[in-house]
Amino acid sequence: MPLARSTPARIAAIVAAAIVLLLVVTQLVLPGLGEGAIEDRLTENGGVADVSLSALPAARLLWGDGDEIGIQASGLDLDLDTQPEVFDDLDRFDDVKIAMAGSQAGPIELDSFALTREGDEPYALAIRGSTSPTELAEFVAADSDLPGAGVIAGVIDAAGVGTLDLPLEIDMRLESDSGRVHVIEGDGEIAGIPTGPLATWITNAIVVRL
Repeated sequence: MPLARSTPARIAAIVAAAIVLLLVVTQLVLPGLGEGAIEDRLTENGGVADVSLSALPAARLLWGDGDEIGIQASGLDLDLDTQPEVFDDLDRFDDVKIAMAGSQAGPIELDSFALTREGDEPYALAIRGSTSPTELAEFVAADSDLPGAGVIAGVIDAAGVGTLDLPLEIDMRLESDSGRVHVIEGDGEIAGIPTGPLATWITNAIVVRL
């Protein structure tokens, strides 16, 4: 009889131990897999990226949910992305810390890029970089239906020299509504002219690869 009574308890203990082991393995393995996948997407055209994902339990990452995502990158070569709703995945993390330097986003040479958010606060975006009239012209020609194309064309005409460096400075606070980003504070300019949606396109180029 004692043996019969101990068998269910022993089975329960084994099952509990297996569950605990599975949770521990998941906590150790899943973040690394997700980090590697994001790093690969970001560096597809070159550069280096160091991604950190935090979630408790780590199984939340399977649904694109987590406590924090952090990215340090340099030397990336990204295409601008004009999709309107790419912040959905990023919104699922409580805290966001993204920093990039010495990279290219479409026609923009990025000296620095920083996108951060803590909890329910708006995103803070800071971009410093430059471009040239020629590079802007090529970008507009590739997608002439983009809003703000007329403004960019005006910059090109006013510059007169295709290789002239046009400085880009952006400081904004952004809010995401179902993945669609809106500027709620701040502005940006290139050669003294407002950039319009250019800031969100640059940001989307990174976010879409997460």
